[in-house]
Amino acid sequence: MSYEEKTISSEIVYEGPVFRVRKHIVDTVGGESVRDIVEHSGGSIMVAVSDDGKILMERQYRKALESDFMELPAGKADPGEEPVITATRELAEETGYHAADVRHLISFYPTCGYSNEHLHIYICKDLTKGEQHLDRDECIDLEWIDADRIIELIADGVIQDAKTIIGILFARQAGEI
Repeated sequence: MSYEEKTISSEIVYEGPVFRVRKHIVDTVGGESVRDIVEHSGGSIMVAVSDDGKILMERQYRKALESDFMELPAGKADPGEEPVITATRELAEETGYHAADVRHLISFYPTCGYSNEHLHIYICKDLTKGEQHLDRDECIDLEWIDADRIIELIADGVIQDAKTIIGILFARQAGEI
């Protein structure tokens, strides 16, 4: 049985360049409680597939885990931006590639327990190479990898990024890779 928690009060307790945190006091089935919610504009993830079936992967350092991660290209939506626009913009900025064929695969909430972040995965094909336009604080290495090899890296625990795992496995299940 579900119980809708009514908000008694709400205030922003942190606001940064990527997200903000809002503290809610809510009425629950057991009385008042606190809910800290990360508010995020969402983003898009791109499964960019070459003509020979390889997948474009990024390697970058992730401070939260103090380690390099291999991931699909992805980026944060600008306020009010449609997810497909985020996908094409971020693919071009981060990788230099432009896709003539961009199709939605799936959307999901990665952490619905404490965030409203909504992510959208796109398959990107018919690619042409341009120039990367990284943000001044970005350092991204690109690598084309065979889809079967990426699935092995997921199974072996080498790739642990959730959006990448969802994107690759869903694209495989959908027959896109």
